[in-house]
Amino acid sequence: MDAPLPTHRSAAAASFFACSTLLRLTHPFTLATALSLALGWALPSHAQPPAAAPRPPPVIVAASTEARDNVTLNVIGNGVARQSVTLYPAVAGEVAEVNFRTGQKVKAGQVLFRLVDRSQRLAADLAVARVDAAQVLARRYEGTRGTGAVPESVVDEARVALRAAQIELAQAREAVADRVVRAPFDGVLGLPSVEAGDRVTTDTALVTLDDQRVLRLDFEVPEAYLSRVAARQSLTAVNPAYPQRTFEGEITEIDSRVNPTTRNVRVRATLPNNDGLLRSGMSFQVQLQLPGQAYVSVPELALQWGRDGSFVWAVRNGSAVQVAARPVRRTAGRVLIDGDLKAGENVVVEGVQRLRADRPVRVIGNGS
Repeated sequence: MDAPLPTHRSAAAASFFACSTLLRLTHPFTLATALSLALGWALPSHAQPPAAAPRPPPVIVAASTEARDNVTLNVIGNGVARQSVTLYPAVAGEVAEVNFRTGQKVKAGQVLFRLVDRSQRLAADLAVARVDAAQVLARRYEGTRGTGAVPESVVDEARVALRAAQIELAQAREAVADRVVRAPFDGVLGLPSVEAGDRVTTDTALVTLDDQRVLRLDFEVPEAYLSRVAARQSLTAVNPAYPQRTFEGEITEIDSRVNPTTRNVRVRATLPNNDGLLRSGMSFQVQLQLPGQAYVSVPELALQWGRDGSFVWAVRNGSAVQVAARPVRRTAGRVLIDGDLKAGENVVVEGVQRLRADRPVRVIGNGS
């Protein structure tokens, strides 16, 4: 059983020798290649194809337009007659006559009231008599001038007496005139506050008189719009008494100061009142069209806010460009902006969350 052992040992040694000889004879590159191939066959492959580039983010755009910053200003105004007065008597006394009806149209100089003036008329008649007597005496003395019959001093005194009598007559006639109240201009009379027989003083208001052919309309405009308001600018006004009718007028005067409390400026306009419907003291809803300069208009959704302020995303040459934009005014779902954006350029209204400056975008729709 011990005899075959040498035989097996000899075979193993021969194999080891043959392999060693083969390895020494094999080129190193060939061995490395063989090992690589062997590892490639033995291990599973995990290699992947190169990843495709990400698609540009989808966006919906809208075209920007040009629009003017026109403002329709609605304010409350107060109507006042072009000429409007409250009449008072010049002197105290008793009312003798009321010579008009409420709402009557009168002419300048027309007698409206008379106060009792019996004593004043008597004083005027007496003054007339004194003037006549002074005139007779003065003429008589003037006829003797140069003859020496009457001293020159007496002649001068007669002339002075005549002048004094004439002044007293003028004063007496003025006292009579003070007891008559006349219309100072053409207009419409209001309700009288006194009747015949009433006693009045210089502080008693008798009646109002208004020239209503043209109505003055006073209202206030915010300081921010002052540069857009000018004389002869047209406006419209509506009164609650005539809600279906629009009255047209124009601005005539602008106050020289701005109220420091309200930051408003007073403006006055005129409304023709040829048919006499309007009255002093009426309130009006005034509408004024204020023209403005041209701006670029974009949808409100296009306006974004960032660390550096407001901006919009414009699509230029297929890429998103961030454009600084200062909002001027919002109106009807759009906003007027001031910035480096031209009318007609497309701005992004949806899909802004994934946008990056100067990165391509994919337009999938057109919004408003």
